[in-house]
Amino acid sequence: MSHKRAGGLLIALLLAGQLFSQAAAAERSAAANYILRCAGCHGTEGKGVASAGIPTFPGYVDEFFNDEEGRLYLMHVPGVVGAGLRDDEIAEVMNYVVDRWGKPSVAVEHFTTEEVSRLRKQPVKDVVLLRYSITDRLAQEGVELPEYTWP
Repeated sequence: MSHKRAGGLLIALLLAGQLFSQAAAAERSAAANYILRCAGCHGTEGKGVASAGIPTFPGYVDEFFNDEEGRLYLMHVPGVVGAGLRDDEIAEVMNYVVDRWGKPSVAVEHFTTEEVSRLRKQPVKDVVLLRYSITDRLAQEGVELPEYTWP
């Protein structure tokens, strides 16, 4: 192998390692932010508390990711609004949630920083009514959703 080729391979490996390291750091950051800002209500296993109106994530979260109004809703739930996170951090946490608890067989579009920023700027007068509107529509379409009793 020539020195040029070996040098190019070394650079490619170093760049790949750096990208992998950045991705791993972003995932660790998202997991830490989830634990600090979301697990208090949704739990470390994302199961929520149905009797308190906190829905479970496993098996259901993809439905909101794959729905335009659902994506808007996710950016306006009280925990997201009050999380004190930047838009890029919110995108990371939301993507962590769907990667961890979404159905492996369901493709979802990850949130981008730009989309989070745009959706957070859209006014939502009543987040509970928005959720009921979404869940009623999805139920009419035959989508199974977790129990939601709040308020």
